[in-house]
Amino acid sequence: MSRDRLVWLVPILLALHQAEEAMFFPRYLPFVLSRLPRGWQVVAGAVTAGQVRIALVIVTVLAVVIAWWSHRRPESRAALWALLLVQATMLANAVWHVGAAVVLFRGYAPGVVTAVLLTLPFSIYLLRRAVREQVLSPPALWALLPAAIVVHGPLLSALLLATERI
Repeated sequence: MSRDRLVWLVPILLALHQAEEAMFFPRYLPFVLSRLPRGWQVVAGAVTAGQVRIALVIVTVLAVVIAWWSHRRPESRAALWALLLVQATMLANAVWHVGAAVVLFRGYAPGVVTAVLLTLPFSIYLLRRAVREQVLSPPALWALLPAAIVVHGPLLSALLLATERI
């Protein structure tokens, strides 16, 4: 598969995943909020389905911008790293969805279908290919994982809470 196709598959597959979440998350939101630990309920209790949708759109647009940047500047290491960070974050997100489906919901969790069928296999393929083609060293790959956890956890949580003002 060509580099350009891979670059554009990142936001396309992310958008498909976000669409699944946007469609099904509102129905699950009350259940999710009730299952959170007490301390988290205080922080997340005011989160609405509208805020979730706004955050999903912002993340999707950001992925498109990063893909466009990587497409327009294929020599840019920063653009490539940003794109790979997006996909590593989606890998963390997929693992989170599988865990939520098993532990929290004991069945379907919003986003788990695209996480398992699209995000997991594509993430593994893209990151392994980046290492195989020596675009990314194995230590650099391992460095992406904590960065992805920070993006997926605190940064996305902050974005979600910031949508309260939009």
